[in-house]
Amino acid sequence: MNVKNIHDAKRYDDHRLGKQTLFEAGKSKVIVFTFMPGQELPTHGHPHAQAYVLVLEGNGVCQIDETEHAIRAGDALHCDKTETIRLENTGDEPMSVYVVLAREPKTEG
Repeated sequence: MNVKNIHDAKRYDDHRLGKQTLFEAGKSKVIVFTFMPGQELPTHGHPHAQAYVLVLEGNGVCQIDETEHAIRAGDALHCDKTETIRLENTGDEPMSVYVVLAREPKTEG
């Protein structure tokens, strides 16, 4: 068993988005992202993974494909492998999110 403290993984930087991998094993990866006000994780996809996001603190917006959702601490989100995602801190305080990427096997075709 491996135990890590999420608060120790939070690294805020006024100049760039923070990204800290907590765990990576098999087909799964756990990342903590930290955002200062105005910072964002640009639109991107995970064609071979389901993405699960838990907002730890702060608030902002999460865009799944073309739809924006207001998010705040305690919100949990799922982004299917066929969708794109964008996260942005639109609040006045730091925002952090806990992300689980559950990779799926590549399909032939």
